[in-house]
Amino acid sequence: MTTNTPYGHLVGTCKIYVAPLTAGVAEAEDAVNTTPSGNWVELGETDGDQTIAREGDLTFFSDNDHTGPRKAVRPAEDFKITATLVNLTLEQRAYVLSMAQSDITTDAGPPAIKSLPNKRGFTPTVYSMIVKGTVDSPYGALPAQYYIPMGVFDGSPQEVRAKDGRPGLEFVFTAIEDTAQSAGEEFGILTAQTS
Repeated sequence: MTTNTPYGHLVGTCKIYVAPLTAGVAEAEDAVNTTPSGNWVELGETDGDQTIAREGDLTFFSDNDHTGPRKAVRPAEDFKITATLVNLTLEQRAYVLSMAQSDITTDAGPPAIKSLPNKRGFTPTVYSMIVKGTVDSPYGALPAQYYIPMGVFDGSPQEVRAKDGRPGLEFVFTAIEDTAQSAGEEFGILTAQTS
């Protein structure tokens, strides 16, 4: 469970929070040592592995006078988070499926029910996201978090079930560049508490 030397990897489960954009502007990052509040909605806790991927291969260039590369550039890059959320309500599922809360219908019954359509639609909703770990800091048993100012739930979220596990919904969240952020932080930032 520790993240002290020699363990270099972040461990444990995470909690996922999302917030809708306000007039196209990302929700501000909350402090690393607090529970996100205001417009932030907790989607729940992850189960199993979480993957943080910084994608973007380099393209190398050479010239006629040298046998090795003389320059390298990264023509495109992505930042993606992959995880499985468990025990989601229909309201929480609607966020992951990029659907509006108004898509959920209710019927007082009996029996009382809520329904969520299976069709997701053409345009995904853009959210801000915080992935918060409780013991994820590489500086000890302290909190850390990834903040992504803008992104979308990408791909095809899959429901997973097992005899010995909780029902889960696998997702991929892909960052969209937010040019309103500081240079280098257009995909967000990793913050870790040190003491």
